[in-house]
Amino acid sequence: MLNASEIVKEIQKRYKVIGRTEELEKIILARLVNKNILIEGEVGVGKTRIAKAIASYYDTNFTRIDCSEETLPHNLVGYFDPPLVISKGYLEDSYIYGPLASSMLKGGCLFVNEINRMPESTQNSLLTALDEGILEIPKLKTIKAHEKFFVIATQNPAAHVGVTVIGEALKDRFIWINLGFQSAEEEILIIKQEAILNDSNGDKIAQISQKIVDRSRNHTSIRRGSSIRGAIDLAQLAFKTENIKSTKNWVNIAIMALYNKIELEDGTTSSKEDIIAGIVLSVLNKADFQ
Repeated sequence: MLNASEIVKEIQKRYKVIGRTEELEKIILARLVNKNILIEGEVGVGKTRIAKAIASYYDTNFTRIDCSEETLPHNLVGYFDPPLVISKGYLEDSYIYGPLASSMLKGGCLFVNEINRMPESTQNSLLTALDEGILEIPKLKTIKAHEKFFVIATQNPAAHVGVTVIGEALKDRFIWINLGFQSAEEEILIIKQEAILNDSNGDKIAQISQKIVDRSRNHTSIRRGSSIRGAIDLAQLAFKTENIKSTKNWVNIAIMALYNKIELEDGTTSSKEDIIAGIVLSVLNKADFQ
């Protein structure tokens, strides 16, 4: 049997996960003792990719639910279809299984995306499933979870708009793992891999794209900077740009790539376009790319 570090190396190789060794070791450890996992991190740090890799490695089905304030218990558990109830009664053929019930029956990974956007009444539907592996469906049956059933949930940091506090009872049923931004070296490798930068300019494009995005995360006028997705988008645009040495081109494509991926601080008088342009110019002034 492989140990945790060997499993991590296999996951990194098989699913093209760059870095995240420490975080993957923690997740594997949690799985070895059959714990459910709550991953906290900013948008775009790879929460979904890691969850899919873990589910695939353990050969389980992957079912996803994206949460919002409108996610009600029946969206998670399931419901009786009224027309079918009228024709057939309260039978299994009349019941539409939700992602939680389906995962428990089939033995899969239920991926609950942004669980801290889910209303507390819906959160409570998870409690007995996580604690005892049991789900009561009134008028139908009691589901006993398959041995391969487990939950990976994600949450954005509390500072994000539109999130709510997860109830203490629900938090108590998860192992917590934090995903931060990766090192510059790892992000550059990710950009090259995901943007498919396969010519002589690839290294420089990846480096500049990473630096621009990194500076967006530390800019005094920006509340939330761009994730690695912004750098990948920027690199892909740059790779297809005819004159990659043009400062004007870099400014234009950076605005295209990052405009929707950053949030400005309240009271900021400068526009997103001007702030992004300033970041690009500051990076290019130090880049040996002319």
